[in-house]
Amino acid sequence: MIELEKANEPDFLLLFESIQDVAELDSATTPSRARVYQVKKKDAGTWTWSVLTGTSAPKAPSPKQSKSTKAITAPVKAPTFEKVSESALGKLHLSLTAFSSLPVEGVFLSNAGCDFPLASGGSAATTMPCSLADLATAHVQLLIDAFASLSPGAPPPDLARVRLEKVAIHSDNLAAPAIAAALELLNERSPEHAGQAKAFVDSLVMQLSPLTRRTDACTSFEKLVKERGFSRNAFLAALADLETVPDRLALLDVWLKQLQTEGVDFMTITSVRTAAARAQRDRLMGGTNISNEIDSFCDDWIATNPWTSNLRPLVEAALAVLRVKFSGHRDHDLMARFVMRAITKCVDPN
Repeated sequence: MIELEKANEPDFLLLFESIQDVAELDSATTPSRARVYQVKKKDAGTWTWSVLTGTSAPKAPSPKQSKSTKAITAPVKAPTFEKVSESALGKLHLSLTAFSSLPVEGVFLSNAGCDFPLASGGSAATTMPCSLADLATAHVQLLIDAFASLSPGAPPPDLARVRLEKVAIHSDNLAAPAIAAALELLNERSPEHAGQAKAFVDSLVMQLSPLTRRTDACTSFEKLVKERGFSRNAFLAALADLETVPDRLALLDVWLKQLQTEGVDFMTITSVRTAAARAQRDRLMGGTNISNEIDSFCDDWIATNPWTSNLRPLVEAALAVLRVKFSGHRDHDLMARFVMRAITKCVDPN
């Protein structure tokens, strides 16, 4: 969605768990084209031919035998296609045939490459994106026959409609690329809210999660959109919601000025401001175990200690406790994290 918005698409609609994992339409009301995604995560290695197609890969031709040796050609065993319909690419192909009135393409999307040979040489594992039509000739013919077996009498399968794409997403940190994309979008559209990139992504995930859990059949397109769809208008509404949330860095400036008024020296204020900027960047990318532990400790301390009429006594009381708990950290780093968490609690008490 973020990439579609950055590309200035006039409209879009994403449907979840209806036609494959995700279906992308170019309009929420009158779509004229579609793209269907099958999304697969793999912790290690590459995808193999048999896993994704349900068939055995064509054997590479054996080296030419010497002229003095009589070649013995073994009978070729006919391929079997019983497992094609349950394979990842078989299901993706079948989903494309369900579209009778819209131009549609399919995308197999994964964090791992596909170990398929290409007609031009090399492997799809290192040359992605590519279409199934770009594969080696024997593999293309096998796929055409395999997909044709799923729909006897239908037109020949068009392998150019199915693409293989690899995305640079680590299986242990799936949110990082989305946060980075959101940060880029917010820097362009609403720079004062760029610090809320992670919160924006978290908010989108919370809105999308219920859509992925609904599996009941829908009797109309309108019902499908209502129960499993997320449109550009909904995305823009989520973006607009950021405008109602105060900018934490702007509030940080107010708090630091107050601390300076109450006698905190200029060098400490400067160090805290710099540390707060680092903490904000860290928060945007999900934080580390220790930074998240410090933030949680600050939240608990804030929840159990009364606010004082002046700001400096509150910050110094918290710092005294933080020094003991996190003795390996510098004072201005601890102060910065405490102040940013206190500001967050003021903005959103929940």
